[in-house]
Parts: sequence; C-alpha cells; structure tokens
Amino acid sequence: MSSPEMSLKYDLLNSQMNPHFINNAIQSICNSITKGNIQQSINWLNRLSCLYRLVQKSTKEKLITLEEELEISTLYVELQQDLFEKGFSYRITIDETLKEDVSFTKVPPLIFQPLIENAIIHGLKSMKKNGKGELQIIITSDESTLHVCVLDNGEGISTSKSNQHTASGISLENINERLQIINGETSDQKLLRVETMKNHEGLILGTQSCLKIPLIQI
Repeated sequence: MSSPEMSLKYDLLNSQMNPHFINNAIQSICNSITKGNIQQSINWLNRLSCLYRLVQKSTKEKLITLEEELEISTLYVELQQDLFEKGFSYRITIDETLKEDVSFTKVPPLIFQPLIENAIIHGLKSMKKNGKGELQIIITSDESTLHVCVLDNGEGISTSKSNQHTASGISLENINERLQIINGETSDQKLLRVETMKNHEGLILGTQSCLKIPLIQI
C-alpha cells in the first residue's frame, strides 16, 4: 500500500464498509416494537447504538486492532443471536499464541463482519426455529499470516443467482480488494475462500469462509 493511489483506493473501500446490517437490525427492532416488546426493543436499540459507534470509529482507520475487530464481531453476533430468538449458538476460538497479542495485532476494519453476516443471515436462516444453528469463528496464525475462518452448519452455498444477496456480495468483493492492496498488487494468493463443506458421503455440513490477512503486529 505504498503508492498514494493504492492508499486512496484502500481508504475508499474502508469507507464503503458501513454495513447494511444496521438497516436490517432496525427493521427487526421495529417489528418487535409493533408486537409490544418495548423493553426488549430498548435493550436491542442500546446495543445497536454501541455497535454503530464502534463501526463508525473503525471505518475511519486504515487498520484497527484484532481486539477491536473481535469486539465489533461479538456485539454483532450477540445482537443477531437475540434477533434470531436464540436460533444459533456461537464460539470464537483464538490460537493460544495470539491471545496475548490481540491488542497489538492489526487488521482492516470490519474484515470479519460480512463473512459472519453471510453465515448468520444465509447459512443459518433455516435454523431460526429449531435452535440448532452453530457458528464458529476460528483465528490462527503462522509467521506471516493471520488465518480467519467462519463456519456455519447451515445449507451451504446457493448456486442460484436469484438467491444471492447482492449487498453481501459487494462486501465480499470489498474484503478481497482490501486484502489484495495490503498484500501488494502482485500477490497471486487466494486471500478469500468461501466453500460448502461436505462429509465423505457428499452430505452438506455447512459453509466455511476463510481469510488470509498479513500478520501486522506493533
């Protein structure tokens, strides 16, 4: 990201990551209010307000700490968990070697959120009533790369264009472009991979979305 042009493009991509989930959450809260769930709706609005402040702050920065990104991700997941009426459980697993460095490890802002959103809104939508949805966020690292995988036990990737969520697609492209910039335009690595998981019998187990982010520590 050495050239002014690449830096400017990166800043523009960051500014676009003002996620549409805010509108979706507000709509869900409005629906809750019309059903008479006033106190619950107030609690959700307070949490959404906190999340929105963090989002606004983070997207003004080129990089934020892994700790901040995890705080945003956790707030988002727990808000969606409530809106889903506890239709899924979640677990965040961080490599032991990283746990003490989350305040010193830098990542692009909202780099996890679109993957988590896709997993919840699309992968786990069928689990809303049975409460059997599972979301995992697994973070590991090697000497040069931070590896982030978001997994769900939903229906897998839809191949139908009519079922694809346009806004989520734009966000995924945004992630890919930002990763390419911070890795260098000459990078030929596949930095974002989204795939359906299957067992040895070919039965769908869910979706796995993985990122490769340069390990930046200060």
